Amino acid sequence: MLSDFLFSANVIVPIFLLILLGYVLTRLRLWDEHFLKIANEVCFKCLLPVLLFYNVASANIFDVFNGKLILYVCICACVICGLLFLVVPLFVKDNKRRGVMIQGTFRSNFLLFGVPLGLSIGGDEGAVLAAVVASFYVPVINMLSVISLYAFSDSKNKNLKSALIGIVKNPLIIGGVSGLLFSLVSNSLGFTLPTMLDTTLYNIKSIATPLAFLILGGDLKFGNLLKNVKFSALSVMGKILLIPAVMLPLSAFLGFDRLEMAILVAVFVTPNAVSSYAMARNYEADHELAGEIITLGTLLSIGTIFVFITLAKSFGWI
Repeated sequence: MLSDFLFSANVIVPIFLLILLGYVLTRLRLWDEHFLKIANEVCFKCLLPVLLFYNVASANIFDVFNGKLILYVCICACVICGLLFLVVPLFVKDNKRRGVMIQGTFRSNFLLFGVPLGLSIGGDEGAVLAAVVASFYVPVINMLSVISLYAFSDSKNKNLKSALIGIVKNPLIIGGVSGLLFSLVSNSLGFTLPTMLDTTLYNIKSIATPLAFLILGGDLKFGNLLKNVKFSALSVMGKILLIPAVMLPLSAFLGFDRLEMAILVAVFVTPNAVSSYAMARNYEADHELAGEIITLGTLLSIGTIFVFITLAKSFGWI
C-alpha cells in the first residue's frame, strides 16, 4: 500500500507544486493579470499545439494509434453529456446556469493534465498515447461544450455554424491533426524532422506543460468561490467524484490494459478546462459560475486525482 501511495504522490505532487507556485507568484505580484492573459494565449495558441504536434509527429502512428480507446472516450463523452442534458434541467431552472453546469460536469481538462499524467503513469509511451487521444478527444469535447452552451443560450452571438468553424480553427486541434498527418506521411515515406527543427520543437514543447500549470495557479481566484457554491459543488462533485467512480471500474471491467487505463484515469478524473470560462462568457451564460467550477474543481481534484490513482494502482488497473 505504501508503494501505491508513493506512486500516486510522485504523479500528482509535482503538478500541485507548479499550480501552487503560480498562485504564489500572483500573490507576490511577480506577474499581473495582463501578463497572465498574454501568457495564457501564448501557451494555448503556440506552446501546447507544438507539444501535441511533436508528441504525435515524432511517434510511429501505426504503432501507437489505438482506435478502440479513442472511440471509447469519445462515445463516453457523448453519452455523459447526453445524460446531463436530461438530468441538469430537472434541478436547475436558470438557462444561464444549465449549459455551464453541463459543460462543467462532463468536460475534462485532458489537454493540460493528460500528457503529464500519461507520462508519469505510463512513461514516454503513455505521453505519446495521451497526445494521440487528445487529437481526437479534444475536438469532440469542444464541440459538445459549444452545443451545451448554445442549446440554453439567449445570446445575440448564438451562431452554431461560426462556433463550429471556430472549433476547426482551434490551434490545439490544428496541432494534433497536423501531428497525425505528419506521422502518417513520415512513417510511410521513411523520413524524420531535421535535427535543428526537432531540437527546437522539443525545447518548445518542454516548457508548455509547466508554464500552463503555473498560469492555472496564477489565475485561481477565490473571491467569489462561495457565491454559487450549491451549483458549483454539484458540478464539481459530479466531474471529479461520480464520473470517475463509475467510469474507471467500468473501463477496467471492459478489459482495457494498464497503459489504456492510465489514459482513462487522465480522461475521467481531471477537472473542468480553463477555457470553459471564456466560452461561457461568449454565450452570455453564467460565466461567474463557470469560473467558480474551474477554481473549486482544480483545488479539490488534487486530492481526488491522488485517491483515484492510488485506488487504480492498488487494484492493478495501472
